[in-house]
Amino acid sequence: MNGTAPLTRAVTGEVSHEGMLLRADDALEQLHLRAGGELGGIVACPALLSLTQMVVSLRMRLARAVRVSDGADNLELWVEAEPSDNEVKLSILSWRKIENVAASSKLQAVWPDQGQEPVRLGFDRALRLVDARGPVEDIVRPADFGSSAKIILERFFGTEQFAQFQNVEKFLPISRRNVTTLNDGNMLVWGQAERNTDGEVSGYTLFFAQNEKIVGPTGLGGDQSTPGALFGNQLAPVLRQPLNRIIANAETIGSELLGPIRENYASYARDIANAARHLTALVEDLGDLEAVERPGFATAKDEIELGDVARRAAGLLALKAADHSITLVVPDDQTHVPANAEFRRVLQVMLNLITNAIRYSPDGTEIRVEVGAGDGCARISVADQGSGVGMDNHERIFAKFERLGRTGDGGSGLGLYISRRLARAMGGDLTVEDAKGGGAKFTLRLPQ
Repeated sequence: MNGTAPLTRAVTGEVSHEGMLLRADDALEQLHLRAGGELGGIVACPALLSLTQMVVSLRMRLARAVRVSDGADNLELWVEAEPSDNEVKLSILSWRKIENVAASSKLQAVWPDQGQEPVRLGFDRALRLVDARGPVEDIVRPADFGSSAKIILERFFGTEQFAQFQNVEKFLPISRRNVTTLNDGNMLVWGQAERNTDGEVSGYTLFFAQNEKIVGPTGLGGDQSTPGALFGNQLAPVLRQPLNRIIANAETIGSELLGPIRENYASYARDIANAARHLTALVEDLGDLEAVERPGFATAKDEIELGDVARRAAGLLALKAADHSITLVVPDDQTHVPANAEFRRVLQVMLNLITNAIRYSPDGTEIRVEVGAGDGCARISVADQGSGVGMDNHERIFAKFERLGRTGDGGSGLGLYISRRLARAMGGDLTVEDAKGGGAKFTLRLPQ
């Protein structure tokens, strides 16, 4: 497969933990050979090899866009990589030729001026781009047709902002909202599902227009003119890049992928990677802290389903729990509790609660994630079998930088404070009580 081609099915392959290409569909095999690789040899595309090494090192599934060279062409592939006992399974879901860096930057920056008709992007039932109307010349490229909505939206708005588009994947309407682009512009975005004459969902249409009045967004980042918004907008992005490079380089050294080294040096490298990850988490916490304490902070109103949120959060943390032989018990697929709150913020709160439960629970115990409704609100709770939280600390634990005397556990003391602020911004609350049989039970309440 050379150049640009929409994929009718995923291109798959398998890579050993040592980086050898064990098996590949023809398109991937030919790309590997054109890059100078040999059948059964080390993966010849550095970006793909780096992704598989990261998956092996972290022991978790990763999905991301990677760029590779194919002769004179540059390709962007959307790759899902999943670890198994002896190999990494690759699935390439999108395969397209991209323009040079300067052209790509222009595509992110040029949007319709005020007063122009909005850009209209149409997606089919599989959420692939099939139509583009309005002033799209500098926004949509021919190679974009057939690409997924996720890839296109992340190119414009970044992975952090993509969470605001969860309703697209659910074919639910998106009310007009302000979203910040990667080049710090502000766009009004809205959308709706399309239906055929039988009333069945046939696709989705998204609209984009220049915002006439620049307002602070509902999430991280925001308008750089907002007083006090220095860290999240300016310092955090500057800090993330070197920290990510430190993590990647330290993991490469610590896992001895480029050759054997002394064990104490490998241990030092792993310690460096862990320390950098801790700093990255702190950067994210401080950015969130700045956002939730900003005057006028608000969240989006999405129609979400708490059982789905519970299963997604537990799925993301399943490997971390397995490392401690902890069982995550979640609602089954038949459990549905609707709520009205911002999807990504609810997911953020749940990830924090489950991570804390794993961190403070004894190995081999059980963590239960339960959902329910009553008294006009929806509930989702996380109960562990740890040492619990004393009655006199039920409010203190939500204080800023409060860790109840714990040291060396990698926490910043901001997670629960931010989570409660988010809960209340969404019209709900976050509380803690004693769990049955010991441990702590945190409950997030949200409007229905």
